[in-house]
Amino acid sequence: MSTGAAAISSRDFFKRATLRDTAVLLAVAWLVPFLVHLVPWSGSRPLGAHLLPMFWTAFVAVYLHGLRFGLVVALFAPALNLALTGLPALRWISVLSFELAVFALFAWWAVRRRPALWLIAPAGYLAAKLAATGLQSLLALFGDLGAPSAFLLGSIRNALPGLAALAAVNFALLKFYPKPAPGPRDDAAGV
Repeated sequence: MSTGAAAISSRDFFKRATLRDTAVLLAVAWLVPFLVHLVPWSGSRPLGAHLLPMFWTAFVAVYLHGLRFGLVVALFAPALNLALTGLPALRWISVLSFELAVFALFAWWAVRRRPALWLIAPAGYLAAKLAATGLQSLLALFGDLGAPSAFLLGSIRNALPGLAALAAVNFALLKFYPKPAPGPRDDAAGV
């Protein structure tokens, strides 16, 4: 890690997660999608597929506490929600978990470089969706999701309200929890 005055340690950039922080964010990671699924909805896909609530909590975790905690929240939310609510559907759990992990990685990388950019969260979703589609087209790892291009375009079209919500979450975090300006640092330290 650089020793210059402009260097920012990961302790200054990401807040260390306490036991209380962990409990609260993991509860929120379950509660937000659960509440979204309680909203009356008659669409062909669950409302969560449109609003992306699991991505909201994963982004908050990454933005505030860094990659490790963001990955814990990202991987915790789908499994717990499946166990307690039956959503997301079992056939989507692997692709959603993969997308949330890629999303957390992308968000962590982008927050470290451009912490004041308010489109990191929506861009992270798009990066995660592209990664999942690419992996699916190469290996069909997630089962039969249909044609990769139709999967990608349909997912993005359905997620437009969620992308707006992610931008709002990103903007609110920037406003209420601004990060210090980036300086030279060792990226591995913020993991």
